[in-house]
Parts: sequence; structure tokens; C-alpha cells
Amino acid sequence: MVLQDDLYRDVRAILASRCGIDETRVTEEADLYEQLEMDSLDFLGVALLLQNRYAVLFDNESVATIRTVRDILTFLEEQLAARDGASVPETGERA
Repeated sequence: MVLQDDLYRDVRAILASRCGIDETRVTEEADLYEQLEMDSLDFLGVALLLQNRYAVLFDNESVATIRTVRDILTFLEEQLAARDGASVPETGERA
């Protein structure tokens, strides 16, 4: 089971690395394409990393609706909860 804080830290690190930016720029509200300056190939790379790491599948419909870091987190939380048959535990505010 993955904790929300761990998920956020992991997604944040992956996005910062993939975009070549400091992790402090990767906030939940950050727009992937406008603020983090990702393009569709960058996002596909991130999606593949997350699929492999968390054993989830980014389908076309989901990919089309993801615009922010929060959207990625929500998608992963829902997929993990469905896969594990439980909700993702909260451990407090995200860093």
C-alpha cells in the first residue's frame, strides 16, 4: 500500500528529474504543460515510469484529462485504491 505523502514525493521527484527543474517548482497545482513546460513526449515518459513503478495503466481517456500534478496524484490514488481494494491512507499535509 502506498501512502499519499510517499506518492507525492515520488511523483514530484520523477517530474523534476524529467523536466530538469528543481523539485520546489513541482507543486500540486502546477500545470504540466504551462508551468513545468512538459510536452506530450515528456508526459508519456512520466506515464511509463509511473505505470512500471505502480503497476497501473494510463488509458487514453485518463491521459487526455491530466493537466496538473494533482491530476496525476488523483489518478494514481484512484487506480491504486481500485487495485488494492482500499483507499490510499492519508498521513497529513503534503510537503
